[in-house]
Amino acid sequence: MEGSRKLWPILALGLILLFPVRGTGASLTKIRVGYPSPSASFYPLFATKEAQLFEKYGLDAELIYVQGVQLVQVHVAGQLDLAVISAVVVLQASVEGADLVLLASSIDNQLMKIMAHPTITGPADLKGKTIGITRFGSLTDLVVRPILVNWGLDPKKDVKIVQIGRMPDIATAISLKKVDAGVISFPTSFYAEKMGIKTLLDLADSGMDIPATTVAVSRKYSQSHRDVVSRFLKAYIEGTRRLLTDRELGIRALRKYGGISDRELLENTYDLFTSKYIKKVPTLTAKGVENSLKLMADTLPKARDRRPEEFMDSSFMEELERSGFMKSVWP
Repeated sequence: MEGSRKLWPILALGLILLFPVRGTGASLTKIRVGYPSPSASFYPLFATKEAQLFEKYGLDAELIYVQGVQLVQVHVAGQLDLAVISAVVVLQASVEGADLVLLASSIDNQLMKIMAHPTITGPADLKGKTIGITRFGSLTDLVVRPILVNWGLDPKKDVKIVQIGRMPDIATAISLKKVDAGVISFPTSFYAEKMGIKTLLDLADSGMDIPATTVAVSRKYSQSHRDVVSRFLKAYIEGTRRLLTDRELGIRALRKYGGISDRELLENTYDLFTSKYIKKVPTLTAKGVENSLKLMADTLPKARDRRPEEFMDSSFMEELERSGFMKSVWP
């Protein structure tokens, strides 16, 4: 009997070595995940973190906020392992030779609005006026130019496009009539409407399939850490399910990572994004990537005649589908 008691610690140690428990600090693989904005567009990432699903899949994920286009530069420099970001921003760098590919897409619409001062009655009134964007080369810049062309306006001659910086600053500039219009995303657009700023175009309703929330990784990292990337996607997909089925968790995640404290806005944001924008399964489509490349072509000629498959790696999502993982999350 005494001998058996002495054997138990040895047997237990052997089991731990053979079957390490995921979720303990010692067994977690550290990863750095970048995101470019505390926007609800990155809701699936925030919910996955809040629900501790990265830990479930053996990952210690550090979420790193790097504003806008700078995130891609940090990613390319090797200071991030993965990023959740708009497809267009990634493709700008990839077309120029950056070693980045897209793996998945949670939101296929650009959640931006072209908004204007109340004195602007329609697109035609923008001729000779000033339009605010965050930065030249940013998504706000890329999106507004083809829209102006569709409205019969030359972005280089008929309007003046100026850099303002943060979205709230664009809304303030419009309300004070320092600029006449601007490109504003949610939730700033929610506050802008309360300030009396009017919407000229809601891109989410425009039918433009341009992935707004994609998972990106370098080819080098995905090849050398394939299992880690696969586990990240498993956590992310399960996190999306938690987001769509657990309202309180979703609201808590957005309060923490989105910097929103207003309960009404939190509830409205949750209801809007989970009912209208976020997909159950974040499958990336070639059509969405193709549309993104077309959007970039006017300002980035290298994007012309490039195939979407050059900038995608669908093998991860396909493997998760074949393995039955998707069905296990969404029976």
